[in-house]
Amino acid sequence: MKNWRKAVGAALLLAAVAAMAGVTGGTASTTAAQKNCSFQLRIGDVLPFTGGLAAYGANLDRAVKLAVDMDNATLKRLKLSKMSVKLVASEDGQTQAAASVEAATKLVKANHVSVIIGEMASGATIPMAQSVAIPNHVVDISPTSSAPQITGIKDNGYLWRVYPSDYLQGRVLAQAAIGAFGKGKVVNVGARNDAFGTALEQLFVAQYKKLGGKVGQTLRWNPDQANYDTEAGRLVSGSPAGYVIIDFPETFAKFAPSLVRTGKWQASRTLMTEALRNEDVLKGLGAPAEGLRGTAATSEGAPARAAFDALWKRVVKGAKPYTGFEGTAFDAANLAFLAAVKACSAAGPKLKTQLRAVSGPPGKKLTYRKLDQAVKLLLAGKDINYEGAWGPIDWDKNGDPGSAVYEIWKYANGAITTQRTITFKP
Repeated sequence: MKNWRKAVGAALLLAAVAAMAGVTGGTASTTAAQKNCSFQLRIGDVLPFTGGLAAYGANLDRAVKLAVDMDNATLKRLKLSKMSVKLVASEDGQTQAAASVEAATKLVKANHVSVIIGEMASGATIPMAQSVAIPNHVVDISPTSSAPQITGIKDNGYLWRVYPSDYLQGRVLAQAAIGAFGKGKVVNVGARNDAFGTALEQLFVAQYKKLGGKVGQTLRWNPDQANYDTEAGRLVSGSPAGYVIIDFPETFAKFAPSLVRTGKWQASRTLMTEALRNEDVLKGLGAPAEGLRGTAATSEGAPARAAFDALWKRVVKGAKPYTGFEGTAFDAANLAFLAAVKACSAAGPKLKTQLRAVSGPPGKKLTYRKLDQAVKLLLAGKDINYEGAWGPIDWDKNGDPGSAVYEIWKYANGAITTQRTITFKP
């Protein structure tokens, strides 16, 4: 009996020492977990290297690669050789459904990924998730898809997003229109005919009317049209105080000349959304873009935004001009990695159960600059709360971010400036 008591006492003492090492960041706390934790997290991108959001896809891919390199560097420093992260392929979703489904199918069937990061466009993300990721038990994290219907998809916990729902942006856009054009004024509204455009158009119209605004013309166009003269004529008809246009860069580059030809349209009386918040794109449009305004979710003030901006400038060479949206993909990859560590598995069914846990409270708040500490704490059975380059994240039960900051922006003299910000919290 005495020997049994001594053994129990020794075991308790060892457990206490191990726990103390975990709190202080020592290596002893990881020993037991290291022996049992072994995985290769296989990630695949489906991002728009061509199509309507091609201005962004390559940079988001670079952001994923940056995160993967940092994750592996952390594992190497901690001598956790049984764990690794690999970006197995970066596929072009072309900002459209069919290509994204095909790309995701390749990643799942041929490359055997357990995480897909993509697409950016909601109209591509939704069918990709429903046709490929969800039925194959693969986690799909979209960096920027914002369509409200994503929230209610029966995804069995496999579909997540970093960018907030347009349910919030509809409210911000309506507030911006009241501020720009005045109470009770008429605006004409046009949108691309896809999941993103139609949903946000409906949300804006409802919110704008709720605030006392009036809506004249409402119309939609197909993104692949060759000519937009008819739609442009309808959009400028009547005598509206302003215009709200919901579109992607590639389409708007073709639509803008049609608007200019009407002789009635002015960019300074137009509000758009985050897809056109790109100095490089707007410079390419030239004079017609001068004075354009819009709304967008923003990571300004995010816990790790300033550090990430500096990191990008320092280490990423040969990329397209920095847009500010790169942090969405960076955070997606890091959160997938941290969830794998917490689950001690790269299998989709286990990963999905830990994504919420590593993205929000409770737990110690840590940015990407403290990945080593985050891994140590997770292997010691402790909680962490990842604070992102895009935002706090704090995923809710639907896989949506728990808070969001929006800005009202303006383009003038070749630069985009923030006019004001609006914060939404749960």
